Amino acid sequence: MNSVHFNIINWQALSPGLIDQAAWATWADNHQIWPETLVPVPSNLIPAVMRRRMSSLSKLAMQTAISLTQQIPDRDIDYIVFSSRHGELTRTVKLLQDILNGEDASPTAFSQSVHNTAAGLYTISTRKAIPVASIGAGENTLHSALIEAAAYLAEYPSHNVLVVDFDEPLPSPYLQFDVGHYQGYALGMVLTGGDAYQLSWEPGSNQTAVRPPQAPFSKEKLSKEQLPQSLDVIANLLSKNNTWSIAARRTHWHWKR
Repeated sequence: MNSVHFNIINWQALSPGLIDQAAWATWADNHQIWPETLVPVPSNLIPAVMRRRMSSLSKLAMQTAISLTQQIPDRDIDYIVFSSRHGELTRTVKLLQDILNGEDASPTAFSQSVHNTAAGLYTISTRKAIPVASIGAGENTLHSALIEAAAYLAEYPSHNVLVVDFDEPLPSPYLQFDVGHYQGYALGMVLTGGDAYQLSWEPGSNQTAVRPPQAPFSKEKLSKEQLPQSLDVIANLLSKNNTWSIAARRTHWHWKR
């Protein structure tokens, strides 16, 4: 079994209707169902000239990253890992639809449709030349980002790494490939060297399941495998659990603190 370890200095998660840990705790107790009133996530920390052109997903990632780093002013960030399973797919689909309709593609929208959009915008807005990686690894995206961060900390244990994992449901043309009902979210963590948290993994089943088309939304208890792994991690970070496991189709992840 492979494993890495790290300390979590601080973490924050944002999603419509869930803008503080008390709201997330209620969400976790309510079987990870979002509240009926989805209060928009503020984007006040993002420069206005940049905010006007950004997608809602990039705003989530940026607001989380900036807010989190402002909470630890005594620590400089030495390395950044942004991760997203689907990235700016919603914006990309809109561009393709515009082209198919005979319209010109927006240069701004095109330039911000790449997977590392949020990573690039963060370094520009903060005016900090910090090494940054952008990761997409299917359903295991968050855990892959944590492995990347831990590998960096293995060489520089006194440094601080900002990890921001973010995603949103797939746009309508691809809903048959998505599973679970959730809102766009961003989870940010500042990590440093240590062994307060241990993450290990082992091979799971190699079987790939065919995912059925989406059913109409209903407030039923959702099984955890239906939601992105980041949401399960958030729920466990808020709990008193010292250990938990997340089973993906090809990999089983085990946490210990």
